[in-house]
Amino acid sequence: MQKTSILVATDFSNNCDKVLNKVLTFAQNKDLELNLIHVVEDSIFNFQDNSEKIKYNCIKFLKENFPQINEKNFYFRVGCIEKEIARLSQDLNCSLIVIGNSGENFSFEKLIMGSTTKKIIRSLDIPTLVIKNTKIIDYKYILVPTDFSEDSKKAVENTFEIFPDSKINLLHVYSVPFESRLNMYGIDKEHAKKYVSNIAKDNLENGNKFIKTFKDIDNKLSLTIENDVLTSEYFRDNSSHWLDGIDLIALHTTGNISFFTFEMLDKSQKDVLIFKK
Repeated sequence: MQKTSILVATDFSNNCDKVLNKVLTFAQNKDLELNLIHVVEDSIFNFQDNSEKIKYNCIKFLKENFPQINEKNFYFRVGCIEKEIARLSQDLNCSLIVIGNSGENFSFEKLIMGSTTKKIIRSLDIPTLVIKNTKIIDYKYILVPTDFSEDSKKAVENTFEIFPDSKINLLHVYSVPFESRLNMYGIDKEHAKKYVSNIAKDNLENGNKFIKTFKDIDNKLSLTIENDVLTSEYFRDNSSHWLDGIDLIALHTTGNISFFTFEMLDKSQKDVLIFKK
């Protein structure tokens, strides 16, 4: 049986060895075929004349540090980063793209994470795993923010396809319309409390209905519903109770979740799995 293939994009920056070590462990644990790509961006740096030397140095680095990566699984390209990655992922029929933080200085890291990463994700039709830290872990507990939409359902199902042995905590955050103005609008405390309570009940019912739409995996799902505002600030560090025990955050780039997906990607210290569709 042919192994499931993944494609890892690396920039060979200072911390790439730690990222590659983490991805190798992940691939070995999941029995995946690991392919590696390095793209020299010709629109920024004119390395065309020196490309063979760069390729040689890349292969030399891999042989010295990661001999378990077969040279035939390494691909060197010169061109547009996101286009080359998208093209190769299609040619290899990959099921997952893995990219990591840049190890360059702060300003260049912001360029990579703020621009190139988004371009890569938007150019792909397959999931992208963004490595945000180098700690080697098994993704046993995954957080999936959800708006109970069909896109959210697909994100959960796709997450289970990649991590069938994991448990998923669905996070649904809602806000009560006009909650802060009920008193000003002349709503007495009893009716205001009932109004807020009914909205909470509606969200809980919708959440339970949502879970029941998943066949065979509903026993691996848990649900957290909170009256709050879902912002990327909760993911800036690991202090949020939503992140307790979580190894990975899975997001889709559609619906209500899309409004904060890329901002959260920038701020999260947890690894992030993103589905474009």
